Amino acid sequence: MVMKSVVCVVVLITGMSAAAAQSGPAYVGKWGVEGPDACRDGVGTDDLKATFTAKQFEYYASTCRVLSSRRLSRSGATAHRFKLQCEGEGAKVDKDVILVVLEKTDPRPELLLHIDAASWDTLTYQRCGD
Repeated sequence: MVMKSVVCVVVLITGMSAAAAQSGPAYVGKWGVEGPDACRDGVGTDDLKATFTAKQFEYYASTCRVLSSRRLSRSGATAHRFKLQCEGEGAKVDKDVILVVLEKTDPRPELLLHIDAASWDTLTYQRCGD
């Protein structure tokens, strides 16, 4: 009886870990600056889009490789700090950024705050639909 309970708990935990790994961090996905119109393909919108994965950030004119990351939120995976190595337009630069995901609520869509940790300059992105 005890062995069956232990097996059930291990299976349950493994299943939850697999589900969490599949969904990834909250920041992963495609995002657009200035609302959902920026998510559409077309003239004048390419520089308003960004794609974030766990290992790489892609912006209009540059690609950044994630050197390290750490979660800032104790209760969830909504805030992370990153050390990035970026290349674009013939230049290489190291960046330190913070991403904070604000969950969707009735009055507003899901948002991502992109904060430059050195200057505190902030961009607000809205998640693009699939």
